[in-house]
Amino acid sequence: ELFMRFPGIGPKQAKRFVYFLLREHFHFKEQLINALQELKHTGKQCEKCFSFFGDKDLDNPKTKCRICSDNDRESKILMIVEKELDLDAIEKTGSYNGQYFILGAVLPPLTEKPSEIIRIRELTSRIYNDIQDNNLEEIIFALPVTDYGDITKEYLEKTLGQIVGIKNIKMSSLARGLSSGLELEYVDKDTFKSALERRN
Repeated sequence: ELFMRFPGIGPKQAKRFVYFLLREHFHFKEQLINALQELKHTGKQCEKCFSFFGDKDLDNPKTKCRICSDNDRESKILMIVEKELDLDAIEKTGSYNGQYFILGAVLPPLTEKPSEIIRIRELTSRIYNDIQDNNLEEIIFALPVTDYGDITKEYLEKTLGQIVGIKNIKMSSLARGLSSGLELEYVDKDTFKSALERRN
């Protein structure tokens, strides 16, 4: 039942995991238990972009991830993505050097309470503060090229439009060189670089 809570894992696959663990050597089980314990104590979520990161310094715990703490990154460009895997995929391309915000999901049609699905309050708060600090020039929507992605983008544009000073901020989207229906976590380096350069 616990394995079935993993994304994409059904009853048969979950059962295979259990039988695998039953057959596996004691040392592997100990290794897995220790890794989960470490994850429990050292896994953190960035207060700024909401990505997950590891922090083994329990005496001086970090509140921001590696990207948000990097002063060499472009601070005035903010890319909005759906999930952590999208951020990881974009970072692997080496084509983008700005900041991120992870929404946590995309909106299905006719959603009545978007704030229960995506981090809209946290996003609007961050953008408002960045504008007040004169630390934002462009927002890039890097959402899935799907109906859900388009619905989410439209909702974000409408909601962000209510923030004071947002009219001075450029809003762009990745170019539609990305295939329709594409999840960003599967995008290759050249395709993403082209979509980023031709954003509109």
